[in-house]
Amino acid sequence: MTNPDHPDYFVVINGPEDGTEFPIVRAPFYVGCDVSCAVNVRLDDAVRDFHVLVSVVSDGYRIRRNDDAPVYVNGKRAGMLRSRIVRSGGRIQVGNTLLCVECAPDGLASRSHGIDTQSDLGWAVAQVARGVFRLGTGLVRLVTRVFGRLLGSWLGVGALFILLYATWPSFRYHVQHLVLLVYYRLYALVSQLL
Repeated sequence: MTNPDHPDYFVVINGPEDGTEFPIVRAPFYVGCDVSCAVNVRLDDAVRDFHVLVSVVSDGYRIRRNDDAPVYVNGKRAGMLRSRIVRSGGRIQVGNTLLCVECAPDGLASRSHGIDTQSDLGWAVAQVARGVFRLGTGLVRLVTRVFGRLLGSWLGVGALFILLYATWPSFRYHVQHLVLLVYYRLYALVSQLL
């Protein structure tokens, strides 16, 4: 079953695609029914597009659920925050499909000795940081889009001035002072002309 060109495999041992081998040449990768997944389980309706995120660890693979559908590693449930490690001969159940991991001595998992792997806590912190960053950039885009449109329109500028005048007493005082100053200067100019 082992091919020297692609030594590590995920093999379907029970499911609609019995016997199908998926060679592992790089990590991280996804298990799912989407065509871009390295382990593409197409015939199982219970498998989601990007069902499982798999990364390489020393002598095995870290299995992390990527969707709300269940994933089992050697009979134990894997989650988004609580990942599981599968070694050679280990089994992963995704939907109704059971996969077996075959790691060769010169495979990707065997060559990963000494690679710094991320713990579940480190992964969770990184995901939260990414989410906060995306939320912040989205909020900045929204504010600039809204205020850019408002300030580009005379109606928006007028509404902004009315809002400031109604809610900010210092702004109201300066506007009243400016209006009176303009009024007295115009009155003086008109009285000189007449």
